[in-house]
Amino acid sequence: MKEREKEIFTNRGITLVALIITIIVLLILAGVSLSFVFNGGIIDKAQYAVDKYQNESEKEQDILDEIDKVLGNELGIDSGGGTDVPDDTDVPTVDSNGLAAENTTITTDDPNVQIVIPKGFAPVILQTGRTDSMPGENGAVKEIMPKEDWNSITKEDINKGIVVVDHAITYTGSVPDFNEYVWVPIVNENKFARNGWNMDTLGNETNKEEFWEETSSKEYTDMVSSVSNNKGFYISRYEASQKDSATAQSKRGQNTWIWVPQLNAITASSNMNTEINSHLVYGIEWDSVLKWAIDSQAIIGSETTGKTKTITIDDVQKDSRSWGNYYNSTGGAKTNSGDLQPGGTNEYWKVNNIYDLAGNVREWTQEKYGSTRASRGGIYYHDGDDGPAADRNIGININTNSDVRV
Repeated sequence: MKEREKEIFTNRGITLVALIITIIVLLILAGVSLSFVFNGGIIDKAQYAVDKYQNESEKEQDILDEIDKVLGNELGIDSGGGTDVPDDTDVPTVDSNGLAAENTTITTDDPNVQIVIPKGFAPVILQTGRTDSMPGENGAVKEIMPKEDWNSITKEDINKGIVVVDHAITYTGSVPDFNEYVWVPIVNENKFARNGWNMDTLGNETNKEEFWEETSSKEYTDMVSSVSNNKGFYISRYEASQKDSATAQSKRGQNTWIWVPQLNAITASSNMNTEINSHLVYGIEWDSVLKWAIDSQAIIGSETTGKTKTITIDDVQKDSRSWGNYYNSTGGAKTNSGDLQPGGTNEYWKVNNIYDLAGNVREWTQEKYGSTRASRGGIYYHDGDDGPAADRNIGININTNSDVRV
């Protein structure tokens, strides 16, 4: 028994010694490991890895937020990841007819280019299926633009002529039950107004001493203020037709209203839409529309090929035969030319979706020449190289008859 106990004790002692040695070795290894960990080792490297991961995660989130922002602004899509994605409150509020329920400003990727949709108005889609119509294409209104698409209007769309209508889109037979307008963007107000007068928008044609407007009138100052605040203004899409004896309208396919004394034209224009304070076009506005056509590189008919080309200052100032109704119209503009025609008759008689700025009939403005007034543009029985779009018919009495542009 004693021998057996001695053997067992010896074995246990060896085991205990081995255990103690193992523990000592582990402690030594632990000390070495801890030294490595705390002196630029595992913990430092682990902390570095954690910091780098967090930095990369933040960068990734920034990228995702930017993608969300682009999707939200450009496509109206909410990917669910960012904080800048528009929600339902960014979709314009409209009434049962799809018209703006309140004044609505639509911004583009360019902070200087926007469009304001007044209450009771709406942008539209044309027969082309787009918001624009090039020369030769059907520019008639097809339908109101769905409200979800309003925020997708781009700077390019605006510079091709966004058409906006008032009231619901209905027709009585072939007669539209709405007026049509085109938004004219004014990127820099200094290019529109300067010391209460227009700049030399078309070379040396404008002379402050000869041509002037009543810049102190409330209507004029309100107009300049509105253009400055809203970065643009509306012009009627067509030469005026007659709604009644004292009210103008801008409707497709209607007979142009002629033989209108200038003072009557002022009244008829202001009666057209009291909600947006419509008025007979000022000379400064007429010049700005033509300057915009040049700056936006609008597409018009080509005199030589009969197809299309980019407008130049010469097409505005010297020869408008290729995009207006004149006795000597050319190319696509020649069809139905030489006689007075309703608005929208020829799809080559337009620029940026505005018809008959050149030719058909001259149009009254509120521009003055001494004690008389100036009408603008040419007329169907004259030559387009004699009475281009920028032409001023000056020295005429206010009781002389002409057409209206609101």
